[in-house]
Parts: sequence; C-alpha cells; structure tokens
Amino acid sequence: MAASTPTTLASRLKEQYNGEISNLVPGETVLVKLKFREEISLGKSAEFDVQLSDELGFSVGQGDVSLNGSIAQTSARASVNAYTLVLQAQASYDLISRASTDKKAFAKFSDSKFIPMTESFQRRQELLHMYGRDGIGQVTSNTAGVLLITEASWCPTVWMALKGAVINAYTAKTAGTIHNGDLTVAAVNVLTREVTVTGTNAAVVANDQLFLKGTYDQGHIGLMTIARNTGTLFGINAVGNPLWSANSYDVGTSAITLGKLLAAAALSANKGCLEKLKVLVPVSAFQALVNDQAALRQYSADYKEDQAKNGFKSISFFGASGELEIVPYKYIKQGEFVMFPERWTSIIGSSKMVNTLNGDDMIFDMPNNTAKEMRLFSDVQLFIERPGYVTYGTRSDGKALGAP
Repeated sequence: MAASTPTTLASRLKEQYNGEISNLVPGETVLVKLKFREEISLGKSAEFDVQLSDELGFSVGQGDVSLNGSIAQTSARASVNAYTLVLQAQASYDLISRASTDKKAFAKFSDSKFIPMTESFQRRQELLHMYGRDGIGQVTSNTAGVLLITEASWCPTVWMALKGAVINAYTAKTAGTIHNGDLTVAAVNVLTREVTVTGTNAAVVANDQLFLKGTYDQGHIGLMTIARNTGTLFGINAVGNPLWSANSYDVGTSAITLGKLLAAAALSANKGCLEKLKVLVPVSAFQALVNDQAALRQYSADYKEDQAKNGFKSISFFGASGELEIVPYKYIKQGEFVMFPERWTSIIGSSKMVNTLNGDDMIFDMPNNTAKEMRLFSDVQLFIERPGYVTYGTRSDGKALGAP
C-alpha cells in the first residue's frame, strides 16, 4: 500500500487538541499542574537571586550612638536548568492511513494510541517531578530475580505501570555504583511488594536503590530530592545556609496523625513560612488521617462537602505555618510525606509537553519497517524558591505511614 504522509494525521491532532495536549493530564496528577513560568527567560539556565540572611549592620543606644558598621546580607544565585523528556511511540502505516480517512476513524486512533501516549508521558513527567534522582524503591532481598521492595519505599501506583520498563540498581542514592546492568520489569505483585526482573541480576542485593534507566545522576531533580538536599542544589550550598535546606520530621513508630503533621508544619514555620502548604500523603495513610480529623475539623460559612472539611478529597486545617491542605497522592511512597509551598513552587523550562517543535510535527518514517514514529517532548524542571518552607517526614521503624 502507498505510504501515508503524516500531514493529515498531524492536522487532525492539532484540530482535536488545539495545541493544548496538557488538558489531557490525568486527574490524579498534582505536580505537572503547577504554574508554568513562561515569563522566565531560560537561555541555558534560569537565574534567581536568593537572599539567605538579613542585613545585620544594626546599632543601638541613646544619645550619641557609636555605629557598629554594616554587615551585608548573604545572597547567592540559584541556577536552574531544564531537562528534556522524550517519548517515542510507533504506529503502522495502515493504522495511520485509516486514522487519516475521516474524523470518526481518527477518534478510534486517538483513543487507542494518542491518548494513552499522552497519558503515559504525563505520568512519567509526574513521577520525575516527584522522584527524579531519588529512586523508585529500595530492595529488601533478591530471590532469583524477584526483588522484594521495602514497605516504606513501596509505591504501588508507580510500579503497576512499569511492566516492561528498564531499571537499574545502585548501591546508594548518590555516589553509588551500579549492580549489573539493565533490568527489565517482567511482573509486579502489588500485594507482596515483589518486582520480577529479567536480565543479569545476581549482584542486586538488599539496600540497593532502584532507578528508572538514565535517571540516576542526570535528568530532572524531583521534589523529594529537593526536600532531602543537604549539599549543593541549583548552585547553592545548603551547608551553612539553613534557609536553603528543607526540614526533616520523624513520624516515630506509630501511624501518622494530624497532630504529627502540625508538628512537622511548625518546622516550616520556624523558617518563616506563614502560608498555605500542600501536604502529599500516601493513599494508604490518608484514611488514618480522615479518622483522626474530627477533633481538628474547621467549620465555616464556605463549607464544601467535597473538600477538606469532611475528608472526601482532602483535609484542610490550620497550624503554625498557616493552612495545611492534605491530599491523598498516588505517586508517593508509603513510608513518607512531604509538604511544600505551592505559591513558591513552579515549573521552569522552555516547553511543556508538545507534539510539535518549532512548528515541525514530530512524526517520522521508520527506516526499516512500514511504520511512523511519533514523539512527545518537554523541557522542564520543578523549582522551589523557598526550600526552607518544605518539610518531609518518614517513620523511624521503616514502616508505612498508615501502619499501626
């Protein structure tokens, strides 16, 4: 059959989505929906001047006061680089030809190929915004390629979508060495926290950290990597600059409660946070918080049954830092939570997810088979201007936050 050109298909993609593919973001995503700072000129990197201390040249006294002299504020420049994410997907000539004949046929193509492609892209972008350079699980044991993941580092939603994905095992989250090479996820048992991999894996042992291929020490820097930073991040060293480092809270050896989240929020307040914090907690822990929220529930004239006040979608109450909006989040590991200031958190970069680049459609003929390759592309990085407002928490016994 004659090869179909991508022109009709591309035009229908534009007609169907009007260039706004981001409207297809799955409803459970949070981080990909953050404000995209289009007004920031990226160039090679985006530059931010950061004040790390006050002006300190004060003098006090009565009458003829001797001046102590000026002590300038400490400031530094944060340099934020965006990172590219590209998704490749193939469609055969016959499928494309049928999709190009009329809008009804295109709708079937869109449902079977393009929408899953865009949703896959957004889910991967969300995961990288959350756990870029932090890893997706820690190994407890390896039994002939069946990797048992620790309770605290397990995230069922993440792993359910990774059958067929290529991962790598490293000895540590940073400055580690790789054990064996590429491992392909062959099966996932959500109930037992077991991930079966193929490929040479005998060297993978307990405490190894699992990463999506290519994300260990390059690519997007995720929210949890920002939260755990104790060194240099975006060109500024957190050592000696407490306002540039987030806060860590020990949940203890029992389930998470609203009281514990209030105590964690106080750590953010100690660094000047007096505004709304969004709190991401595991789905498994959210019910424990719903059961606990009655004593701290707020009543007001703007009561809404589907938000916060009765715990259907989120829980909202006030603490030392201001309002806390607690959200059940499917992309967080079961043993941790994180709270961050949404007002000071944004996406920096040259492009959100697109299927065109500089006006050119990213649809290409494959050299050795009768198919075309479609690509989606983004160039972004999550950035928090005030990381001192961020607090994350874990249990000291290594269990899930909702476990008794």
